[in-house]
This record gives sequence, structure tokens and C-alpha cells, in this order.
Amino acid sequence: MKILAKFMLMLGVAAAILAGCGTAQDDSGNGAGSGQNEEETGSEGQDGQEQSEEEESSEDGTDGEGNSVIRILEQNMTYTVEGETKEDTAFLKHSDNQNYSMYVLPEYELTAEEPNKDVLYLSENDQIFMRIELLPNDADWDMIEENTKAQLEAVSENVQKSKAPSDDFYKNASVMKAEGNGEKVSAYLMKNDNLSLKLTIFNKEDADHEDAFLQMAKTIMKEKPQE
Repeated sequence: MKILAKFMLMLGVAAAILAGCGTAQDDSGNGAGSGQNEEETGSEGQDGQEQSEEEESSEDGTDGEGNSVIRILEQNMTYTVEGETKEDTAFLKHSDNQNYSMYVLPEYELTAEEPNKDVLYLSENDQIFMRIELLPNDADWDMIEENTKAQLEAVSENVQKSKAPSDDFYKNASVMKAEGNGEKVSAYLMKNDNLSLKLTIFNKEDADHEDAFLQMAKTIMKEKPQE
């Protein structure tokens, strides 16, 4: 009996030792698995952050040679209104009507007028505005110039050709102006490497915002086509 009792006691001790080893191994396995999961989660979180940053800095424009350009959300702009020089922050706006973006000063608003025509107008007086028309690269420029001159003749029969602004954006511009009955209308026709454009600016003799419109217009850039 003593021998049997001693044998049973030894079996119990052995069983307890084996159980303890199994628990240690299980705990060790769980710890390793948990660490691996944390690493994977951390990796997934980092990838998600990188993806978000890429989306925030997505390419949304093309330069004169068709290369992709990233545009910031705002830029400082210096302009003149009625002889007074001003400086303000302009914000990036995307046309819902035509495939371009531009920077717009706080006192102005950009909206669609009709297909292929947008209007950028003074918020406090929508009679002061600029019509923006993106033209096809194969447009008939002789016909466009003829039609533009006819439009200005509705303001005054005396349509004058004018010198283009010195900025590179307007280096190839053809400019026509007409004044009458307190109205001042200017048309700018531009055929640049990657942008064919017609701008028609409507001012008042006592409220000349032409330079402000021209400063904003020169930030017009075609957006990258959607894939």
C-alpha cells in the first residue's frame, strides 16, 4: 500500500508539472500572436495614413506641356481696384461646368452660366463680372475674333485693339475693348500651348475691377482628365 500510495503521489506531481509547462507554452504563444497582430495593425494604420496624405495632395492640374501639377489650396494675390493696390488670399476653386481650376479672391464668386461658359462676378454687384470660356484647340480663331468684335460693337461701334498685359500668361493674347453708356467691356483671346481661352470682362466706369479679374484669370489651369 505504501508503494502504491507513493507511486500515485509521483504521478500527481508529474501531471502538475506537465500542466504548468503547457500553460507557459500557451501563454508564450498567445503573447507572440498578440505582438504580431499589433505589428500588422500598426502597419495597416500607417498605410492608411499614407493613403490619406496621397489623396490630399492629389494631382489636379496640368501645365503648358501637359505635365501633372499639384495645386495648393490658397495663394496670396496682389491686385488693383480703381487705382488702389490690394493684397488678399485667393482660394482654389474648381469649375463644375468646365475642366479647370483657378484661384478666386474672397470678394468674388465663380458659377456656371451655361454649358462651356462660367461667370466670375463681384459678390456685391453681379453686373461686374468676367465670362470664362475654354475653347477647343482646333477652334476657328478668325471666326472667334469676328464674333467677339460684333459682341463689343453692341456696347460701342468704336472697338479698339489694346495691348496685352506683360504677364507671360497673356503673351499671345489678342485684346479688344469698347466703352459706352457707363459700360467698359474687354475681351481677351488667348491660344497658349495647353489652353485656348476667351475672357470677356464687364466693368463700370466708376467701378473698374479689370486688374483683379486678370490676376485671377492667369491662375486658370486645366484639370487632369478623370481616368
